[in-house]
Amino acid sequence: MEKKKELYVNEQVYDEVISRQEQNEDEGFGSRINEAYSYFNVAEIKKNLKIQRKIKKEGEQLVRDRQITLEKVSGGFLADADGYACRFSGTGRSVRYGREVSFPVSITIDRTSLLNVSCSCEACSGYYFYYSKNICKYVSGLLDIVEDYTGKHEIGDATDVWAKQLLSEYSSKLESRVIADNRAADGTVMLEPRIIRKDNMLSLSFKIGMGRMFVVKDLAKFVENVRNSASDTYGSDTVINHRLENFTESGRKWINFINDAADEEKRLRERIMDVTWGRSGSKKVDSIELYGWRMDRLFEIAGSTLISYEDKDEHSKAAMYHFADENPKLTMNVKPKMYGSTFDGIHVSIMLPYICCGTRATYYVDSMSKSISRMSEEFYDKLKPFFAQADEGHFSISVGRKSLSDFYYSVLPEIRDYIDVVETDVDVIDQYLAPVARFAFYLDAPDGDVTCKAVVRYGDKEFSCLDQLRTSRVLLDSFRQGAREKQILTVLESLFPECDPDGDVVFCGGDEEKIFEVVTHGVEELAAIGDVFCTKRFKSVNVVRRAKVSVGVSVSSGLLDLDVSTDELSQDELAELLKHYKSHQRYYRFKSGEYIDLNEESLQMLFEMMETMKLSPKDFVKGKMHLPMYRTLYLDKMLEEHEEVYNTRDKVFREIVKNMKTVNDADYNIPEGISATLRRYQKTGFRWIRTLEANGFGGILADDMGLGKTLQTIAVLMSAKEEGRSGTSIVISPASLVFNWGDELAKFAPSLKVVTVTGKQEDRTHMIEEYEAQNVDVLVTSYDLLKRDINLYDGKVFEYEIIDEAQYIKNQTTAAAKAVKLIRSKAKFALTGTPIENRLSELWSIFDYLMPGFLYGYDVFKNEFETPIVKYQDEEAMARLQKMVRPFILRRLKKDVLKDLPEKLEENRVVKFDEKQQKLYDAQVLHMKNELASSDDKDFNKKKIEILAELTRLRQVCCDPRLCYDNYDGSSAKLDSCMELIQSAIDGGHRMLLFSQFTSMLELLEKRLDAENIEYYKITGETSKQKRMELVKQFNEGTVPVFLISLKAGGVGLNLIGADMVIHYDPWWNVAVQNQATDRAHRIGQTKKVTVYKMVVKNTIEEKILKLQDSKRDLADSIISGDNVGMSSMSRDELMELLGV
Repeated sequence: MEKKKELYVNEQVYDEVISRQEQNEDEGFGSRINEAYSYFNVAEIKKNLKIQRKIKKEGEQLVRDRQITLEKVSGGFLADADGYACRFSGTGRSVRYGREVSFPVSITIDRTSLLNVSCSCEACSGYYFYYSKNICKYVSGLLDIVEDYTGKHEIGDATDVWAKQLLSEYSSKLESRVIADNRAADGTVMLEPRIIRKDNMLSLSFKIGMGRMFVVKDLAKFVENVRNSASDTYGSDTVINHRLENFTESGRKWINFINDAADEEKRLRERIMDVTWGRSGSKKVDSIELYGWRMDRLFEIAGSTLISYEDKDEHSKAAMYHFADENPKLTMNVKPKMYGSTFDGIHVSIMLPYICCGTRATYYVDSMSKSISRMSEEFYDKLKPFFAQADEGHFSISVGRKSLSDFYYSVLPEIRDYIDVVETDVDVIDQYLAPVARFAFYLDAPDGDVTCKAVVRYGDKEFSCLDQLRTSRVLLDSFRQGAREKQILTVLESLFPECDPDGDVVFCGGDEEKIFEVVTHGVEELAAIGDVFCTKRFKSVNVVRRAKVSVGVSVSSGLLDLDVSTDELSQDELAELLKHYKSHQRYYRFKSGEYIDLNEESLQMLFEMMETMKLSPKDFVKGKMHLPMYRTLYLDKMLEEHEEVYNTRDKVFREIVKNMKTVNDADYNIPEGISATLRRYQKTGFRWIRTLEANGFGGILADDMGLGKTLQTIAVLMSAKEEGRSGTSIVISPASLVFNWGDELAKFAPSLKVVTVTGKQEDRTHMIEEYEAQNVDVLVTSYDLLKRDINLYDGKVFEYEIIDEAQYIKNQTTAAAKAVKLIRSKAKFALTGTPIENRLSELWSIFDYLMPGFLYGYDVFKNEFETPIVKYQDEEAMARLQKMVRPFILRRLKKDVLKDLPEKLEENRVVKFDEKQQKLYDAQVLHMKNELASSDDKDFNKKKIEILAELTRLRQVCCDPRLCYDNYDGSSAKLDSCMELIQSAIDGGHRMLLFSQFTSMLELLEKRLDAENIEYYKITGETSKQKRMELVKQFNEGTVPVFLISLKAGGVGLNLIGADMVIHYDPWWNVAVQNQATDRAHRIGQTKKVTVYKMVVKNTIEEKILKLQDSKRDLADSIISGDNVGMSSMSRDELMELLGV
């Protein structure tokens, strides 16, 4: 027997089977394949049911009378995959209330048992699970029919679900080989686009194949096939697998296009509640309409490729079209239009190509050159009105005699460079075409006003431009260019609000602002459209005065002396100018009639200086003004930016500015007693502090967390001792950092005598009273203890006052802020990585400590800076504030100065609720939405504390519902995910810091860590200062993998470089606090790459918090690189947005 190899079968297996077939051919190989076979044993099922004899006989009679019939058979595998089952659906018939009714009857069986029954006869009560007593005559009859049916038809098979899946898997592979046998390698399945114009709309359809091409009749199915890498049959026997790699490069581009269009179609249909696109049973979609971005993408993908184009509207055959960037060559035909023998005007016609508008360009089809081209934006803009009025490419209009001039002088000049104009009988047309309109404007200034007489000339004929205002009395001549004259009239009305209805003059009506506008801009505007003639009286009304300002700055007796003057203006005139500037006027008019433009930069500078100094115009110009020294750098910056202002600066002033600008070259040596090597940027920070101090200024060292602000400060304190200064300095820090400061001082400056003011009241009193007698160099105390002991510091003057984590005084009304500002010292400095956490008022409070009055009183600061910047995004106020504060803030970022610091990687670890936790969260959101929706802004402010408490409850549900629901017995998606992350990290040899705002969450984490025998340390607000330092040391020197830390208790002041991983269990509103916490590990001394994970629950308030942080970080960045947002400062609308309202 000849071997007949079929495609796609493994040759070795095939050969073995053929060999056995040949050897056993005479012994009946395959002889029983046609033997009758029945998978279902219905007889055994009936036997097991023990159907009552009466019911059985009644059922047999129903079958004979055709009162029960089989209608449908459907089969499949059971949900538990035990085997194959089949459902037999039939129709029963009976007589009820004198008429015949029909009803459904069905049974489901597996091989040997009845699984369930559904019957609606009178004896049954709908669907039920069977038991022997409830087998009615209709079900019995249907079983008889099924027994007969399964004996005659081979339904079901002993193949189990696992075997079915296996066979399906290999069948798919064989299908894939259909392609493999028809091509040499991946990338040869072609997708050919075809463009069709039908009903004045372009659409794109496709053919698919590897030689012979087939029309893609169902694009929705094609998209699904590609997304699932599925196979499909084209034609009668060609199977193509739609794996993306199987397509050519251009084919893959078209697939992306189809995908995007399909997604857009789905969104559009969902919007109109039509979700049938691509659904089973819906009308198949075989093409994509081309418009908008689709047309743009088509042009880009096509490139130099030829694409089939067929115009069904024009009944033209398909042809290959190319794509080009060129404008159409158009011809406009202009010829006289006669009414009998009377010239009636002209007829204008153009044949325009079919166009399709994209999002970025407009395209047209040219059947002559067989191209689809992209017009230039300029070309389409000029010809757009013609395309808009065309009827299927035919543009045709009639222009009457009265509009002839408008057409020739307004329309044709605009388009002549883009279109060929062919005129017929030009000599006839010219006889009715008026000369070009020429405009003239005569300006005068009688009696303090400005007037204008405007005329238009056509050859030797002159008319008033105001004639159009009097059309009821004056009928315009047909040759006049009405449209052009209307444009001129519009310009006149904008400059001159009044007119003489009976005359030919327009005027300002004595309006000074209008007169100023005419003088400064109006003349130029009129000159651009006609000839301008001015009388002597008008020429005298001019902006001729310029304020040539001189500013002198000197230093005397520790104060700045500022002198402002101008040669052209008296003191009174200059004061009057500034007064008008303050009221936001654009000009000032002198008694002589002359104007001065108040937008002059020199006047702007004077006004800004006056506002900054908080002086009245009269005081500002009266002579020498005495100002605080801290205005030095601001004044220098102002004078630098305005070269047009003549200025003199004395030697002392210049020396101060020079010192501040050349901090790196300052003659301040690093003290020898420092037992550490300062990095280059730290040396700069040290010299910057010393330079500010030398000039009587204070400042904020706002370096990124972990850059060594403490070390730079200790170097400054050490330098005071080495220079022989005997005074004591005081360092004020959060309570958690007092001992840390003590350790750092002992470590880096061992020769300094340091006292940490802690302990009982009597101990602290003794320390404060005796520190001078004991020659103490540095006192270290906390904000909390300072406010308790403030009376003990009365009358004492310190060398330096240093406040660490200066954001602790952000609220100027707190006792801590007031106590810090009561301390007297020769120099004051603030250390903080976040000078602005939530509000600009925090920056004001720190400067109020450093240099009282520098940013004025808080009410002034709020009105001039905080409210304009935060509420109205006032860029001028922002720039002014930046100019004032930047010289006194030094901030360096790790990425800029620590090139050797290991990389920090950040990742959001997103988790999803299970159904139980999701329901709990949704219920809490709904409750809050209702609360907010039912309250106005006034109610919101009253109930803000309660609402924020509810918001915290919502965040707790995200962390673990047990934080707020004692009886919750479900799982916590985030806790489970976090434990997986911890275990995975430990397996990888990592050690981590885990921060949470909720100490109760740390307790739950503790229980899980204990249960899994994972060692850990823990710091909360209850941990004593001494214990904290011990735990930090043990962690850095040991191998314990996990350190649990409450965000507020351990987010600052700790050096935990033993960790190379940070987990933020719950996102906090204030991202700066999170950043500070992260920098416990990512700081100087770290040698490993640090990975930061933020645990976030998907589609919850936590994701909204991250977005809110991003949206509000710009404020702090723009003033000083901080990154924060506060929960308590959020508005009702922001909270509604957080909840998705």
